[in-house]
Amino acid sequence: GRFRLILVTHDESTFFQNDLRKTYWTHVSNKPTPRQKGDGQSIMVSDFLTSEWGRLHDDPDDNGLDGEKPQEARIFFKAGLNRDGYFSADNLLEQVDGAIDIFEGKTKGMAQGLFLFDNAPSHQKRAADALSARKM
Repeated sequence: GRFRLILVTHDESTFFQNDLRKTYWTHVSNKPTPRQKGDGQSIMVSDFLTSEWGRLHDDPDDNGLDGEKPQEARIFFKAGLNRDGYFSADNLLEQVDGAIDIFEGKTKGMAQGLFLFDNAPSHQKRAADALSARKM
């Protein structure tokens, strides 16, 4: 067979409860509506995308799951002190492991995935014993 390389991109977005336009129009006869102060609670969506399948998830037909719930590479993370905490490199690593499992299940070893990440701080973690020019 022919070698296939499939690009898999990672992206994350955070949405806030009170995320809305600060400026709005109203009729002169209407009184101003009170608005919430602050951003409110947030939810982060982290997902893997491909041009081949769109969002990375397995289908029951792909793996013969016989009605089992399909696995998703996408996660929802409730960031905050009294919620899920803060998204870390360990959270990302766990998500990447799942995404690779889904990718391998979909391709059955017939393609390689090239996983691309942006330069977010959670993507820059190194092993504790890794060489670093900054520590020299």
